[in-house]
Amino acid sequence: MKTISINHLARVEGAGGVTATIDGQVVTEVKFLINEGPRLFERLTIGMTPEEDLNLVPRICAICTLSHRYAALRGLEKALKVKVPAKVTLLRELMHLGEMIESHSLHIYLLALPDYLGYPNAIAMASKYGFEAKVGLEMKQFGNHIMKTMSGRFVHGENPSLGGFGRLPTREELVFIKNRAVQFLPFALKTVQLMCELPYPDIPESDTLYVCCHPAEGRFGFMGDEIILSNGDLIDAQEYKKVANEFIVAHSYCKRSHYKGKPYSVGALARVNNLGERLGGEAGRAFKKYFNDRWKKNPLFNNAAQALEVLYSFERIPQVIDEGLQLPDPEPVARGRESGKGVGAVEAPRGLLFHAYDISAGRITQTDIVTPTAQNAEDIERYCFIAAQTLLKKGEEDKIRDRMDLVIRAFDPCISCSAHMVQVNQAPDGDWKNRLRQLASEGEPAFVGLGREDRSDDAAGLELARLLRERGAKDVRLAPEMEEGSGPADSGRPLVFIDAVDFGDKPGKICLLPLRHVLWNATLSHRLAGLTGLPFDADRLLDAHLLGIQPASIAEGRRISAEVRSALDGICEFLSS
Repeated sequence: MKTISINHLARVEGAGGVTATIDGQVVTEVKFLINEGPRLFERLTIGMTPEEDLNLVPRICAICTLSHRYAALRGLEKALKVKVPAKVTLLRELMHLGEMIESHSLHIYLLALPDYLGYPNAIAMASKYGFEAKVGLEMKQFGNHIMKTMSGRFVHGENPSLGGFGRLPTREELVFIKNRAVQFLPFALKTVQLMCELPYPDIPESDTLYVCCHPAEGRFGFMGDEIILSNGDLIDAQEYKKVANEFIVAHSYCKRSHYKGKPYSVGALARVNNLGERLGGEAGRAFKKYFNDRWKKNPLFNNAAQALEVLYSFERIPQVIDEGLQLPDPEPVARGRESGKGVGAVEAPRGLLFHAYDISAGRITQTDIVTPTAQNAEDIERYCFIAAQTLLKKGEEDKIRDRMDLVIRAFDPCISCSAHMVQVNQAPDGDWKNRLRQLASEGEPAFVGLGREDRSDDAAGLELARLLRERGAKDVRLAPEMEEGSGPADSGRPLVFIDAVDFGDKPGKICLLPLRHVLWNATLSHRLAGLTGLPFDADRLLDAHLLGIQPASIAEGRRISAEVRSALDGICEFLSS
């Protein structure tokens, strides 16, 4: 047994790491670690006015500060029914384009490119590739200039406000930005050529689901009132929890998200996969030239997708400014109400960002912020696992560390953004009863007993299934019987597997938990090998639960311990009542 660890990921924003555990020729576990503690931002906003919230939430991150402010503005304005003038919408798009250029340029040239040119960092790379390093820095500086012009400061600017701006940019400032963007176009084209023609490794490659904002009017862009998925689903942004079904894992302060039980990816690669056909101009031509099926399953192509977005942003800036200069300066906008709910969805450089607010009498009563890295965390971990297992099988264990590093950096994680405040509650004794009651409210559960008859307490699941049958339970199966050809339990019932599971607790301890927590993020010693070959599809298993009993021993023998026997009797008595 050995562990490959990257305790501090280089060239990413924030403090994170990754570990892979190897047992012989099997990677048993990969963990993407977020080491930064809870940030508390959501809780801190409670009781604040919307204006105070706007001062606070951009401090979540110094890189995507304007994305956070933009998402907050959109959420608050929906809650308060603030009608945003057309010119303000265009100028907000301009500030957002500036942030995209600033962030993508930093990542492409100074964080990602050294990996592919064989250098440990951008400073070392600059000794031979000085032109590329200079282009990256100048693009970043230009993006910073746009952000300062529009928001008042390079970082955490206060100028964007509810319904508008505190100060509108002058015509001269806008014309300068427009002309400078045009001058940068040849360098943006060079960036696309450079990043799209890199020899990206084919490990890891695996299909995934891509999720991003769905801009109106068939456009490419970075905000929308709907969410589009690569499977064709469209979801109203106000129902964002249908997409980001958040949960927590023991090894990270960062929440995770699933869509219908499966990981998904957000970011530039998601936007290009879902919306790339909408690109026009030079960006559209580059998309048609370089895009292929590998972009749909290889996260390393996020670097190439960011390059396409840099080109798109430089082309879009003159159009935005020309449209904006034709519109009159807007008057101050009043609130339509003082109470309401609203969700703001925008595309931060790293992906889909939600700010959701409940407001009552002008004060915030609830805040939920779902960041891109929190949504990407599961796929980051999954792709690292695929890379590690594939390289191990090929006899290239020495490449695992660097490849996991490469995968994580390609996602361009913003680790400081990713840490939610997580409230931890101590479960009361007998909490399994409350959880089982709640599960039974959806329908009488179907039980499947797992285990081995010749391993003492490991027979607990099979024994409990037999006891439940004797007491008249309607749908109880034993895994060995199902392997012999009996059909699956009624798909309309909640599905509960019963087994001995080592929680590291006292013998006879009972827990009911979602099966996915054991299958996907298990730190439990039991691996549920008895599930292999059972007639359930993946979606059914991911919705199932595990009723686990802490064994005293799973040594050879057919005697169940007194502690586990007592637990079985207690479960039978509870279910019978």
